[in-house]
Amino acid sequence: MRPVVKLRSAAARVIAEEAKASADGTETGGILLGQDHGETLVVTVAGDPGPNAQRACSRFKRDLAHAQVLADQAYERDGSVWIGEWHTHPRGPVEPSELDCRTYASHLADASLGFDQFCRSSSSHAATTAGTMSPWPRG
Repeated sequence: MRPVVKLRSAAARVIAEEAKASADGTETGGILLGQDHGETLVVTVAGDPGPNAQRACSRFKRDLAHAQVLADQAYERDGSVWIGEWHTHPRGPVEPSELDCRTYASHLADASLGFDQFCRSSSSHAATTAGTMSPWPRG
């Protein structure tokens, strides 16, 4: 059975609001924080891109320092940890690109990150919800 992703409303609102920035034709995104309960991934926080994020028409690189601050705050608040990422595809399908797939596979293969699965979401800039959100299992 494929794991279920539960997206808390506050996280969904952040994604919907931040996705509007892609109306300029560039990707945006952020980290997903929450809990991995094996058969259920609970997304409690969707991060914004951060002030030093790199945005382009077919690529997004989050602001790592900003993401770390968000992760530290979420962990202190409720034990949430990094469980995935979200980003927009303003000019293409919401399915993951080849680069996205390589990135997710790299995260899953990196034993130091400790992922059993990785939650990913992509959406268009016109999204009013989180678009496609799914777990990527290791292996």
